[in-house]
Amino acid sequence: MHAVLTIDEARDLVRHRGWLCQVPQRFQLAVLNRCLLEHLQAGTAIFTVGDPPKGMFGLVAGSVGVSLALEKRAPYLAHFARPGTWFGEEAAFTGRAQQVCVTATRDTDLLHLPLPAIQEIVEEDPSARRFFALVTIGHLNLAIGASDDLMIRDHVKRFIAILLRLGGCRLATRPNFVPVNIDINQEDLAAMTNLARTTAGVILRKLEAAGHLDLSYRRIRVLAPDTLRNLLSD
Repeated sequence: MHAVLTIDEARDLVRHRGWLCQVPQRFQLAVLNRCLLEHLQAGTAIFTVGDPPKGMFGLVAGSVGVSLALEKRAPYLAHFARPGTWFGEEAAFTGRAQQVCVTATRDTDLLHLPLPAIQEIVEEDPSARRFFALVTIGHLNLAIGASDDLMIRDHVKRFIAILLRLGGCRLATRPNFVPVNIDINQEDLAAMTNLARTTAGVILRKLEAAGHLDLSYRRIRVLAPDTLRNLLSD
């Protein structure tokens, strides 16, 4: 059962991970004190392509799937955000419609920083823009890493690299690691890794047999990220 968090608990969780770890305390408090706590059920869309800016969102607990819809293609799943991730800043600062779909893949808690609150922070301190920009820089680094992983020729290593990215442990494993659940089916994972579904299924079963993963319906549990990462250098 999903435990409902209080606003104070949510603030405490996000200040110790992700974007807000990189900014001065004064700015951190300016953001957190203006945030609203939202509890979403699995399947709820936070925003979709074409929606107007709604401000920024910080993932406190749960998971959200990010789908792209480029060049008039139908939306396709591209990534999962882990707790500590913030998003929505591009539309908030450009005023353009949303270019991605973000949907809760399980019961999820979010902190919502409304658009007027962002404007208020920047008006009070114009230099705050550079701290907001860190969110976009983080997304850019993620996109560069994802593009690099897709260039891996060995299909098994490419698959493992992308699986680690989806689990939020591509480059390193967080201290006090607990197994990571990825809310995805084999068809979507195969598309992400540019493999046939049958090939993706074979790799998953081999990794499960080796004790690196645990598979269930529409969910993959990453048990041994360090071991998986070591396989990339073999």
